Amino acid sequence: MSKSPGGSPRIVALRELAAEAELERRDFLYEATEQLRRFVEQNRERLREIGPIKLVDDEQDYLLYHPVDEIWTTRLTYQDPADSEWYDQEQVVDTISELVELYNPADIFAWLIEAARDAPAHLIAADELARQEELVEAGEDWEAGLPPSQQETLAAQRLWQLADAYRTQLSTAQAQHLREFSANAEEVLRRTGDLTLLDEPEDMLILRADGRYETSLDLSDRPEEVVVSAEARRPGLAVTEAKTIAAFYDPADVLHWVTDALAERYPAVDFSAVYE
Repeated sequence: MSKSPGGSPRIVALRELAAEAELERRDFLYEATEQLRRFVEQNRERLREIGPIKLVDDEQDYLLYHPVDEIWTTRLTYQDPADSEWYDQEQVVDTISELVELYNPADIFAWLIEAARDAPAHLIAADELARQEELVEAGEDWEAGLPPSQQETLAAQRLWQLADAYRTQLSTAQAQHLREFSANAEEVLRRTGDLTLLDEPEDMLILRADGRYETSLDLSDRPEEVVVSAEARRPGLAVTEAKTIAAFYDPADVLHWVTDALAERYPAVDFSAVYE
């Protein structure tokens, strides 16, 4: 007896689930890109008034924004096979879509907020700004007569408020995307069964066949409605909904873990194939 072109119902369901996860991930990246682009465009003059901002500079991340040229400078760490030494090389990112592929927009907003709290550590010194080819003229407003330090403080406060507002909107959108994915995937999850997304000593996350999540997160101090009455399949785990998971994990990462879990469980399946 010949097999159907699409394979067994479980394999077909897996392919459908992976396709849904990929669509959700692409939609999330598109929405995140548009939100960050709107933030930059709506605050272009404020950003130019402030000048270059070093958003983050640590062992893992480096990101500098140049509002005059509207480019982002990041750092690539690589190992040279010739001498096996590690080197840092700066890279210029000139599109927000590329930036969102490299950094979580929620982190970028958080770094802006941190820059406002500690401006001297994040703003480029005035003598460095003077060497830029293009100077931005200050607008004729009531702030023009204030001391430069006070103008900078006011600008930083406005930027903090805007970044905080947009970060809140972005977090809400992220949670909504994950809730919609879990709801839409419930039918195929019943066929595929549970998926283990994280399996580490102190971090366990399972996407259940009913669309809920089992987690090792301590939810004892959360509202009662956060923990679902359903019994966990593994001892020590709590059952909760997607909106709770979105508060602790980046939803884009969760969706990526779904595709990884499927690929690991079924290495022979071509998830890029499209079936009727």
